[in-house]
Amino acid sequence: MRDISMGNLDVLIVSDNCLDTVGGEQESVKIIIKGTKDKYSLGIIQPGKVSRRESGVRYFCLTEYKRMKHLIKNPVAFILYIYKVMRIINANKPKIIHTQAQVSFFIVALLKKLRLISHKTLLIHTDRGLYLKYGTFIRNMFVYFMKKLHMLVTTTEFNMNHWKKALTDKGISIEYRVIENTAGELFETYDESLHKHFDDQLVVGFAGRYTDWKNWPLSVEIAEKLNELIGDKLHIKMAVGCLDEKSLQKAKSMFAKLSKMLGSRFEGKINISIEEMDRFYYDIDIFVLTSKKNTESFGRTIIEAMSRKTVVLTTDAGGPAEVLGNKNNICTTADEFAEKILEYFRDKEMMNNEKEENFIRVRQLYSFENNINKHLNLYAESIKLPGRMVYEYTSY
Repeated sequence: MRDISMGNLDVLIVSDNCLDTVGGEQESVKIIIKGTKDKYSLGIIQPGKVSRRESGVRYFCLTEYKRMKHLIKNPVAFILYIYKVMRIINANKPKIIHTQAQVSFFIVALLKKLRLISHKTLLIHTDRGLYLKYGTFIRNMFVYFMKKLHMLVTTTEFNMNHWKKALTDKGISIEYRVIENTAGELFETYDESLHKHFDDQLVVGFAGRYTDWKNWPLSVEIAEKLNELIGDKLHIKMAVGCLDEKSLQKAKSMFAKLSKMLGSRFEGKINISIEEMDRFYYDIDIFVLTSKKNTESFGRTIIEAMSRKTVVLTTDAGGPAEVLGNKNNICTTADEFAEKILEYFRDKEMMNNEKEENFIRVRQLYSFENNINKHLNLYAESIKLPGRMVYEYTSY
């Protein structure tokens, strides 16, 4: 094992997934690293090797597995991983450990509970899941280990309120903070020349990982309803993330069905880059999130779409309703979605106004600067370093 005695760290971030893989956690961690590395000495523990690294940041890539959910299936490898995490923490003596997902939190909290790492190290956890989505066993594990937690961060008030009630009922007192997600620096500027919409056409987009709770069958049903209502003026675009062969085959089967129905008016892509996702949002008029009820803690795709002047519709999936801030654009059935989309298609002024309002909202509440400032101050207030009490990030 390489020498890991490289001096003390201000913040050690611990992630469940390799930063090279697709997912909201990974994008959020990369944003935090990029925005805070010049103010704090940072380290990152993650499974798998990362190809693109930020200068001045210590990366600890401890296993060939790229996701913790794959690693834990190998008990020996998982125990060895925990041992390596302990060694890194004790060698680098971080003032703060900031975990970004469930398994990472449980590992660090367990080490603290067993007194295998310093009790002086503050543990901050960002819950990128959703309290209501966790099963009873996972909730009980969280409650048990949160006694070792300094602060719980969530991305919405919706999720925070459920956590506060659950922990208060158990007599656990910790600090709380809401730090909203951001789409990232790529989405901070808007290029009007990339806006490719036509008054007599309607482009509807769907994006996300192919998982059961994303409810892709509903997106297909919506496309079918819209095709009946709008016909040749309708275009459907999909960008799907597939993490395994099973999801890949299901996505391809869905694409085949839509291609048969829509022909060249359908375009589906799998596992595209964030730069390609940026162009995807420029090309659509209306973005639809079809996730099942109370399964989304935030819904990053919503703010990515909003930053490209797109109308957004969503189910009552949890956090997305708060992020969107427009109750009129929350639907349940394919018929409701189709009727709402048709309403926007027929009223171009209403559609354009909604696009502009979304653009303003994402700039005010979900900017890169807002996210980074809150993380900078989270760390400053936690470790109370002289001269670091209030940071303000600027992009120029």
